Amino acid sequence: MSSLKEIANRKPKLTSVLLWALAAILTIVCFTYQDKTGPTYPLEGEIQTEQGALRYKFLRSETIGTDLKIMLVDPVPEGISGHVQYRRYKSDDDWSTMPIELGEFAFSRRGSTETVEGMGAQLPSLQERAGKYEYFVYIDDGGEQPLSVTADKPIYARYKASVPMWVLLLHILAIFASMALAIRTAFEAIIDGNYKWMMWATIVSLLLGGFVLGPLVQWYAFGVWWSGVPFGYDWTDNKVLVELVFWLLAAFLNRGSRRNRWSVYVAGIVTLIVYFSPHSLFGSEYDYRSGTGHGTAG
Repeated sequence: MSSLKEIANRKPKLTSVLLWALAAILTIVCFTYQDKTGPTYPLEGEIQTEQGALRYKFLRSETIGTDLKIMLVDPVPEGISGHVQYRRYKSDDDWSTMPIELGEFAFSRRGSTETVEGMGAQLPSLQERAGKYEYFVYIDDGGEQPLSVTADKPIYARYKASVPMWVLLLHILAIFASMALAIRTAFEAIIDGNYKWMMWATIVSLLLGGFVLGPLVQWYAFGVWWSGVPFGYDWTDNKVLVELVFWLLAAFLNRGSRRNRWSVYVAGIVTLIVYFSPHSLFGSEYDYRSGTGHGTAG
């Protein structure tokens, strides 16, 4: 630690630039992981069939009023056909079947629209906030029986109400800033630098992103402001609450002229754990059997 401090003292500007760059890189890596593990990211991959490789893209989140696209991406090998078996999750519905047909399929995600050519099916939009489909995609490649792309594991897709783009972008920006600041604060504590202002900037941006804009996104999407403790067990809400607790503890232990760098290290590690945890576990979910749900107004 002392050698790092000596290097920082000899070349403070270079050290600061490098640490900010490293904090930004780690933040981008964490956000990319969050994005790809979250339910808003389509399930994508490739499977091998008797007719050759087949790429797929299955949506796992959609806005109420828009049909759910389930797509096989061109080039689809000749001789391939298939169907989707689906029903509303947590319902007494019987399984329904929809054929996969040739077509062009457009869907939007975070303000951008993508068009896929190939084959696909479009499940009719659900009307309840946090209502879910569970579905299987079966591919017939001329073998003895159709092949389930995900074997015996169903794919889940959740519906939400529309969220204004400005709210979503501000939320993402504030959370991104809070994480970059959190990592940079921990780096500054490692070199025994002036980390206190960074610590408070971390807390302020976390409060803005996680406890002002985050609940606003939740309200638009699902009709509730907060679905974590003590009102529910939404993992996204609860983990940002845990992160805040550790940063507030660090602020308390570093109040006034006190310097407790270990509390900052721990808060920084907790932040990394939070953002390297899968997004939206135990999230909002509507139960069609009871007509109610958790983390949603239905």
